Amino acid sequence: MIAVTSVQATRLSHLAARWFRDRAVALLSGFRTHFTIYVLCVGTYLAGLVQSHLLGEPLSLGLAGLASTAALILVAGIVSWRLFAKLVRLWRSGYSGSPTLALIDDLFNGILTPGRISNGFHVLIATGIFAIGFTNIKSNIPRANPFSWDETFMLLDRSLHFGLLPHQWLMPLFGYPLVTLFMNVAYNLWFFMMMGFVIWQGYRDRDTVLRQQFLLAYVLLWITGTILMGTIFSSAGPCFYSRVALGPDPYHGLMSYLRWTNALYPIWAVTTQDMVWDSYVTSKGVISGISAMPSMHVGSSVLFFLCARASGLRWLAWFSGVFAVLIMLGSVLLAWHYAVDGYAGALIALACWWLAGWWVTRGPLSFRPS
Repeated sequence: MIAVTSVQATRLSHLAARWFRDRAVALLSGFRTHFTIYVLCVGTYLAGLVQSHLLGEPLSLGLAGLASTAALILVAGIVSWRLFAKLVRLWRSGYSGSPTLALIDDLFNGILTPGRISNGFHVLIATGIFAIGFTNIKSNIPRANPFSWDETFMLLDRSLHFGLLPHQWLMPLFGYPLVTLFMNVAYNLWFFMMMGFVIWQGYRDRDTVLRQQFLLAYVLLWITGTILMGTIFSSAGPCFYSRVALGPDPYHGLMSYLRWTNALYPIWAVTTQDMVWDSYVTSKGVISGISAMPSMHVGSSVLFFLCARASGLRWLAWFSGVFAVLIMLGSVLLAWHYAVDGYAGALIALACWWLAGWWVTRGPLSFRPS
């Protein structure tokens, strides 16, 4: 056993006190730099609380708990991978010291830095508060404003695409079971893409203009897209057209193809659509909330591309750009959205990105990196 002298103990005590003090100071100062995001997130939570009370609906955690848990698991996975990679580098370099002490030092001084702890804490708390209000408002959309725009968007799609619906143009090119499976896989990867970008920017060591712009645009996108436009232009989407619109269903052929393909390969869109509708009808289930206009899958994917391009990472910009195109195609081919939903989502993302950039750099509470 190695004896620790009183001098060493005192030094360790001072180092520990300084370690905690630096992180506490960073946490407190983070409330100021994240003030605008907190206002929007808390405002959304309060709006959801008031709306649920007025509609006589209980305030539910919905997907908020699931999203927060997923974020923490992904962060833990990223940290574990970094520590494992560090251990491999030490082994390959012939490191003669204690690998355990080296990993502890990297964890506390390389990963758990004051900036990363502060930034990660505030993003986790703010987005968690936001998610509770958002999921409740989205779930309440059909009750606040019953579906009434589906036929209009279907006719607008047909008018904009030269007399045919978008999927009728796309099916000859993409209407093959394996291609549909690929589209479905890409569409489901959107959740991990979203979490990846939020963690990448949210948990950065340094708070930058790009980070603030992305986070603010991200929150604004969901508020403007789903909470405002989703409520005003309440619509269910092509997959539910026959259940909410009067007249013949022009998406019957597309849905029949998807169900036939689902018998060959797992097309999760089909089973998820059934789960979403069942949750809507019974008011039960974790997956709830139906809102087609605008497509937030498309809007957020465009936002990811804008962030990647602004970061200067060309490979990520190319990847996220292609991904956004796949999400646009998948939203139509999997019957989740009308094409105009995607167009609107992309335009809203561009507007939110510009507005967030202006606010962060020139607004009344413009961000000034330390």
